[in-house]
Amino acid sequence: MAIRKSNYESYDYKEFWEDNKRIYEDKSERLALKKMMAGLKTDSRIFLDIGCGYGRLFNEYMNFKNIIMVDYSLKGLKTARDNVRKFLKNDEQKLSSVYFVAANATSLPFKSDCIDFLLTVRVIHHLNSPEKYFNEVCRILRNEGLYFLEFANKRNLKNILRYFIGKMDTSPFNLIPSQIGETILNFHPKYIANFLHERNFIIKRLISVSNFRSELLKRCIGTKFLLLFESMYQNFFSSISIGPSIFLKSVLHKKEAGKNFYKFTDSKINSSNVLSNDNAGKSLSKKYLKINICDILICPCCKKENLLFEKSKIFCTSCKKIFSIEDGIYNFKN
Repeated sequence: MAIRKSNYESYDYKEFWEDNKRIYEDKSERLALKKMMAGLKTDSRIFLDIGCGYGRLFNEYMNFKNIIMVDYSLKGLKTARDNVRKFLKNDEQKLSSVYFVAANATSLPFKSDCIDFLLTVRVIHHLNSPEKYFNEVCRILRNEGLYFLEFANKRNLKNILRYFIGKMDTSPFNLIPSQIGETILNFHPKYIANFLHERNFIIKRLISVSNFRSELLKRCIGTKFLLLFESMYQNFFSSISIGPSIFLKSVLHKKEAGKNFYKFTDSKINSSNVLSNDNAGKSLSKKYLKINICDILICPCCKKENLLFEKSKIFCTSCKKIFSIEDGIYNFKN
C-alpha cells in the first residue's frame, strides 16, 4: 500500500482550519489534549510537537519550558514561527526557548533519550511507513516519557453504518489500514495499539474525539451544544471508540533506560537526576531549565553527533551532509 506524500508547501493548511467550517473539530481536539495533559509538570522538560503545521495547537503546550516544533513543510514552519511570535507578543525570553526544526518524521535529527513529552496530531495518516516513525519516537523519547498520539479511526460510526447498509466494501473491523484518496490512511485502534505495545509503550488513556462530526448536526444544534455533548462523550463513553479521531496517551518503558544526553544551559547538574525527580525543577534556578538545542541535535542521515554549527550552515563531519539554518529554522530535510 503506497500513499502519495501530502504537499503542504503549496497548500494553505492554516486556511483549512480558519474557514469556520472546522471549529467543532478544532475545539474537540483541544478538549482531549487538555484532559490528557492536565497536571503535567512543565519545568525542566522538553516538549516536542511533530507535525506542528502552522502552530495551531501551540497554546495548548506553551507553558512548557522548552518547546521544539517540527514539520516537513518549511512554509508551515515559517508561518508557525510568525504565529508563535505574535501569540507570545514578542516576549524574547520565552521565544528563545521555542525552536523550529524542518525534518522528516521517519528520520528525526535528535539524540536518543532526550525528549520528555511528544505530541503527534494529524500526521501518521500521511506516512507510508508508520513503523519507521514509531521506531524514531521510541528512540528519542526518554524512559517513562509520555507520548500523545492522534490518528484517523478506521472503525468509526460512519464507516460501520455504511458497511452494514452495503455502501462500503472494506470492513471497518479488520486491522488492515484503509486508504482514503491518495494521501490518507485510516487505522484500526488495535493496529496502532499493537505498534505501541511492540515498542514497550503502555497506553494510559484513550479518548474518542469529534464524535458528533456531522454537517447536519453543526447546522441544527450548533457548535456550543455539540461541544457540550462532545466533552461528556469524551469523559464517559470513550471506551466506545467510534469517533473519527482517536487520541492516545501512552508512557514508554524502555528495557534498558538510556542516558539523557542533553545539557541544561549553564548547568553542572546531571540531567538524568533532574528528570528522575519530579520536584527537582522547584529547587533549581531558572537558568538551569533552558536547553541549548544544538546539544540534542544529530545528523538525521548517519545518526552521528558530529555536527558543526555556523551562522547559516550545519555540517556533519561524519557523512559530510550539509544542512541549513534559515530564518531561525533548523532545516534537516533530506
